[in-house]
Amino acid sequence: MFKKTNPTFLLLTASILLQSFSLLSVKLSTLQAGYLSMLLLIVAFGFIGLRTLIWQHLLKGAELSNVYPYASLVQILILFYAAIIFHEPITLNNVIGSLIMLAGIFIMSR
Repeated sequence: MFKKTNPTFLLLTASILLQSFSLLSVKLSTLQAGYLSMLLLIVAFGFIGLRTLIWQHLLKGAELSNVYPYASLVQILILFYAAIIFHEPITLNNVIGSLIMLAGIFIMSR
């Protein structure tokens, strides 16, 4: 596991958050009309672009096999966004799938 003061940890956290924000912006844009929808899509592309730059910088200093498993944390964040922002239900399958992803991250980080 990465130390919280480690630059790799900070870059990875930023990458995960930016990717989740981009997906959230796309979902929000589908619920809007007109210019607001377009603005949210532009914001989403901005998040994606910034995430791409951070990811490339991250890969310069860390091995892909060490950092990529953490990318699945985006799915868990999206699950929380769906429940909190969009009031979508969290099912037993969602919980089981999230636990499997967390177990996989734990196993691969050892």
